[in-house]
Amino acid sequence: MTPDTLPPGSRNKLLNPVRYLLDPYRFYEKAFAQYGDTFLFVSPNGPVVLTRDPEHAKVIFTLDTSQIGIYPEEGVDIVMGKQSILLQTDDRHRRERRLLSPPFHGARMRAYGAVMQQAARDEMKTWRKGEVVDFQKAMQRISMAVITQAIFGMTSAAERDQAHHLGAAYMESINPLLLFFPSLRRDFFGLSPYAKMMQARRTLEEVLAQAIRNSRARPPGEDILSMMVNAHYEDGSMMSDEQIRDELMTLLLAGHETSALGLSWLFYHLYHNPETLVQLRQELSALGSHPEPEAIVQSRYLDASASEALRVYPVVAETFRKMRAPVALGPYTVPAGYTVSVSAIGIHHNPAIYPDPDTFRPERFLERKFSPFEYVPFGGGTRRCLGAAFAMYEIKLVAYEILRHCELAPANEKPIRPIMRGPTFGPKGGVPMRILRVS
Repeated sequence: MTPDTLPPGSRNKLLNPVRYLLDPYRFYEKAFAQYGDTFLFVSPNGPVVLTRDPEHAKVIFTLDTSQIGIYPEEGVDIVMGKQSILLQTDDRHRRERRLLSPPFHGARMRAYGAVMQQAARDEMKTWRKGEVVDFQKAMQRISMAVITQAIFGMTSAAERDQAHHLGAAYMESINPLLLFFPSLRRDFFGLSPYAKMMQARRTLEEVLAQAIRNSRARPPGEDILSMMVNAHYEDGSMMSDEQIRDELMTLLLAGHETSALGLSWLFYHLYHNPETLVQLRQELSALGSHPEPEAIVQSRYLDASASEALRVYPVVAETFRKMRAPVALGPYTVPAGYTVSVSAIGIHHNPAIYPDPDTFRPERFLERKFSPFEYVPFGGGTRRCLGAAFAMYEIKLVAYEILRHCELAPANEKPIRPIMRGPTFGPKGGVPMRILRVS
C-alpha cells in the first residue's frame, strides 16, 4: 500500500486522541476543514480513516459483515459481553437480528406506546412548581421505566428502582479511555477505574441473571425478555442464558442512553428556540385533547424536531469499523487492519448537506428527504441500531406528554456543549429546566 493511496491527515498519534477526547466537535471541524471530507489520523491503537462523505459512508455501511468488524471489539466486549449482537458476524449476526427485530417494529412496538406515555406521567408527578429539574436525569428515569417494563417485564417500583440505580451506576463507570486503550485495563487491587467498572458490571449482571430465571419460571408474557427466553432459531435451538444476558445488557445500555439523551437535547433546543416551540405546540394542540399514539408520532413537525435534535448532537458521534479486507473509498484505498469511521458529527455538520449546520432548524426535514447516508444518528446498513424506530417512537410520545402537561423555562441560559459519556455523548452538566406549571 503506497502512501498516496491513503487519505491526507495527521500522523501525530499522541495529540490526536487527546484533542478528540477534549472536544470531538472542535477536532472534527478543524480536521475536515484542513484535510477534506475523508481524512486519516494515527492513534496509539493504529491508523483511523474518518469520513463525512455520504458516498464513502454508503460503501462502509453496505459492506458484508465478513469484510468488516466492530471496533473496538474488546471495548464492546467488556461493556456489553461477548454474546452481544454488536459483536456477531455473518450468519450468526443475521440470525440474531431476525430473532430480536420483531418487538422493535410494527404492532408489537406500538403496543408499548401506553407504557412510554405512562412513564412520562409518573415522572411528572414528582415535579413541583418552581423547582429546577435536570432533564437529562429525568429523561433517564423515564427511559429506564420504559425499558424495565417493555424489555424486562418488571412491574414493581422496587424492581424498576433497582434496575435504574444499577444501570445508571454502570453507565457512569464506563470511561471511554478504557474502551480504546487496553493498557489501562488494570485492576490495581480493586481501586482502578477499570476495577470499579467491572464490579458495577458484575452487580448488574447478577440482576439480569435473576430476571432471566424469573422469566423462565413464569408463563410467556409480552415483554422482550419473555420473547427471548421462549424464542427458537430455525433449527429449533434456543438462546442460552449467557446470550440473553448479553443481549439484555446491550438493549439496556443502548436503549437507555439513546432515548434519554435524545430527549434531553430535544428539550434543550426547543426551549432555546422559542419560535420552534410555539410552532410545535400549535401542531400538537391541533391533534385534540386525547389523540391516539399513532397520531402523535405522525406529527410532521414533532418528527422533524426530534430528527433535528439528533442531527445537531447525535448520541453516538461515530460508527467505528475494523477492516478485514481492503476497501476503496473514492480515490483512496483503506488496507485491511485499518479502522474506518463514519462520523455522524461530520456528516450532520457538513455544510454541503446541511447549510448553517450548527443552527437548530427542524424545517430542514420538511423541505427535503435525506438519504440513509446523509442522516446517520443510528448508524447504517445491516448494523443499523436495532431499536432506532423504538427510540424515535419513545422520544416523540414522551415529548408530547411533557409539552402537553408542563410549562418550562431554561434554568441556565448558557449554551450547553456535549461531553463524552462512555460510548455516547450527552449534555455537559445536564439540562436544567425550571418547572413553571405541571398538571
